[in-house]
Amino acid sequence: MEELRTVIITGANSGLGFESAKKIAANKEYRLILACRNLEKAKQAQEAIIKETGNSNVERLLLDTSSLKSVEDFVEEFKNHSDSLFGLINNAGISGMHQGKSVDNVEIVMATNYLGHWYLTNLLLEKYDIKKIFNISSDMHNPPQGLKWRDVKDIFYSDNSDRTAYPYSKLSAIYFTNELQERLDKEGRNTLVNSFNPGMMQTNFAGGPMPKSRVLFVKTMMPDRFGDLDKSSTALASLMLDDSLDVKAKYFDRSVNFIDSSPLSYEIDNQKELWNYTEGFIKEWKNK
Repeated sequence: MEELRTVIITGANSGLGFESAKKIAANKEYRLILACRNLEKAKQAQEAIIKETGNSNVERLLLDTSSLKSVEDFVEEFKNHSDSLFGLINNAGISGMHQGKSVDNVEIVMATNYLGHWYLTNLLLEKYDIKKIFNISSDMHNPPQGLKWRDVKDIFYSDNSDRTAYPYSKLSAIYFTNELQERLDKEGRNTLVNSFNPGMMQTNFAGGPMPKSRVLFVKTMMPDRFGDLDKSSTALASLMLDDSLDVKAKYFDRSVNFIDSSPLSYEIDNQKELWNYTEGFIKEWKNK
């Protein structure tokens, strides 16, 4: 019997992660790992996916991407569950309305949306030959008011009083995508790394569903930024399931089609600076 293809989706108990997991699980050649910080909600998601798809190969594991220790614990636990890993969707995230620091003293949005996923991905790549990696970004990597790159240390330790942490975290996801792909190519590995923008959607992402007035405002004032949960999750699942996919370091926009991301996202010096600082931060953290 052919081995099942295992896919990890972080933040898979609701929203884009849950809907994408459900659509991937509909193909019984795939095994889903729901990596969530709330195991009770993950259990409910697991049961719902199994019931709807008939695929019993859906598991849940504890993961809080805002904590580097939790990332390490997850990877060690996952190693006990699988000898292979086909796909990884780095989806877990929090909105820019959050303020505070992570347990590792990093700005909480940056820690949750970017840093934890950087560490998770690199730890998994040490053991597994992953075929596809998708980093969930956002068109807010290029906010309407614009964004200027700052010193990475400042971004890591910001108090988010100017509400730029979310745009920086999603810009960082694109820099991470492009730099990781470049490094894997140099190593001769056959992994495809891409970023995906689901669009602004009516989910529990910001602490609860958007009120109708907010939905109407976004649709009216920023129609190019609005996303549809079913369409975006269908596209993301399709990209994971498509064996003919051969593009890499691209920015998929709410569909199976890729577009150019912002001009700032192609600044190679920023991309290198972010990777080097992140790598140094992890090394320092591990030596504490």
